[in-house]
Amino acid sequence: MFPRWVWDFIRVVGGEVVAEVRGWRFDVVSPRFVARPSISDVTSPCLVKRDVWLRKVARVRVDSVVFVLGRVVHEVFLYPFRYVNESLWDIVRGFDRFLNSLNSSVKKYRDVFYKLFRKALAFALYSSEEGIPISVEPMIPAAAIGLSDYVKPDLMVGFIPVDIALAPSSDKGFERKELALAGYALAIEAWTGHPVDYGVAIYVNLGDASLNWKVIRIDDSLRRVFLETRDRVAMILEHPEEPPQPADQCPQTCPYFEVCRR
Repeated sequence: MFPRWVWDFIRVVGGEVVAEVRGWRFDVVSPRFVARPSISDVTSPCLVKRDVWLRKVARVRVDSVVFVLGRVVHEVFLYPFRYVNESLWDIVRGFDRFLNSLNSSVKKYRDVFYKLFRKALAFALYSSEEGIPISVEPMIPAAAIGLSDYVKPDLMVGFIPVDIALAPSSDKGFERKELALAGYALAIEAWTGHPVDYGVAIYVNLGDASLNWKVIRIDDSLRRVFLETRDRVAMILEHPEEPPQPADQCPQTCPYFEVCRR
């Protein structure tokens, strides 16, 4: 599934991560509020989490191109993993049907989607041939660590969570995915009792369908930041006064930009 250097980093270069904040340490990770946010709530792009308030409390619904494109990129990459046990012919025909069903707003990326699909297909076929255990969007119980009933990493390779995302336009985007992987790691640990020291983020560049792989060490500092952010979001949901608009300029790529700045 991973390029060779990713395996080498995890096995040899990275080493064991010493962490006290593990998912099975319920005295540390247990919820502090009744409200239980999702991973996407905790890792939302807004600094003051006003987007979470708009979505969960004010019930504002948006379906921007950013949302649609992100969902399609996920599905394009995951498609061959979902159907890897079918014949190659059926996988390709099924993917063609999937592309033909896409919203017109993202069909201009059709050639890029094909390139991304071919890359993912190669990884899926290799992983199947080598017997590498891969789960596609597994449902991991997460209530024990103060999150929604279940969380679903895009992929789980053994016990390693994998998150797939569009390449972000700023460093904040990378930080959000690191937090997401920390949340998945805590949930997996709480569920299985198996330590999860690393996660992998795959960033997709829509310009040429290139992939940027990033190995994340899930250490105590990242785990604590995740739990602190979880509590801040839970407090917003539990005491739903409208958060102020962010003091800093919001990125125009935020799906709630037009709604929030009215």
